[in-house]
Amino acid sequence: MTSPGHQLNLSDDVEAAEWIRSRLRPPEQHIVASIMPTGFDAYARIFHPAHVPDHRAGLVRWFEVSRWSGVVMDSHVQWLKIALPQIPPTSPPPWRGQGPRAGSPFKSDVEALIEILADSTSTPKSCYFCVWTGHLGGGARYGSSGTSEILPPAPRPSRLVQFPWREYALYEGPLTCAASFEQISDWHELSPNLWWPSDRSWCVATPIDLPYSVVGGSTELIEHVLANETLEALSVEGDEPIAQGIDEWLAQLIEQATDEVLANGGANLSLALGTVRVTLEKSGLLGHRSIHSATAGANGTSSGGSPVRTRDPQHLRRQVHNEVRRAVVSLVSV
Repeated sequence: MTSPGHQLNLSDDVEAAEWIRSRLRPPEQHIVASIMPTGFDAYARIFHPAHVPDHRAGLVRWFEVSRWSGVVMDSHVQWLKIALPQIPPTSPPPWRGQGPRAGSPFKSDVEALIEILADSTSTPKSCYFCVWTGHLGGGARYGSSGTSEILPPAPRPSRLVQFPWREYALYEGPLTCAASFEQISDWHELSPNLWWPSDRSWCVATPIDLPYSVVGGSTELIEHVLANETLEALSVEGDEPIAQGIDEWLAQLIEQATDEVLANGGANLSLALGTVRVTLEKSGLLGHRSIHSATAGANGTSSGGSPVRTRDPQHLRRQVHNEVRRAVVSLVSV
């Protein structure tokens, strides 16, 4: 398949990705090297900005959120840590809506990265791009004017790149195609999940469930990434965790709320971004129980819950704990 106006082609050459597989750490380690091949001189984490919905000029960088919350940005920083501080700030949060986009940076960041990467490879016209197959399902793409376009499912190659955690369609084309993938999906701005040049001088990884991308390459390349005025990036090591961590104060609060729900049937939490209410209720003549949660805050309201299908106290506690944690994390919209 060749995309009109671009030299982007589906590829069956899945062996081209084998070098990545051989240099990845096991996914259960949940570290940078689980998503980015080892062996590069240096690495950087590029943070996807938060944004004001339907207002491109309203992009909000993580350092602005860090300044608002008073939580210092460092190489270990996670969105939850800076967006949900222990001490409530005196001003409203600088972002609204969904927070940073997981799975794809904004196109302006991809374009800025392309300019840097082009000078660090001898094969800018020969690159590979992996796209998670879940992004190829078609659907409705909505434009800024409110109109929609129905997209058919994108063609798939006869062979897929298969890594331990996901399957990917493989594309080939010049480096500039990295900013052109929205045409194959219902995502308005879609970037590849893994991309690299034929000479393997660098690699970029954007997992679908993380609000940042990781780039590995030469020390000089990473220095240019860190110094770029468009991108927001920090250096990172291969053994640093990628999971969304919970600070000790918040973990204790969630444990206390879990105890209160189990003892009294409900608990209320008041946090920097709003409130969380979790209840354990009986319903119906048979006394079936269910867990419900509701959040309200600066970024809107949400609710959730699930039926209780266990009589085991430990299993029940785990289910209540998971619902309290989910509701708390939903306040930051990631």
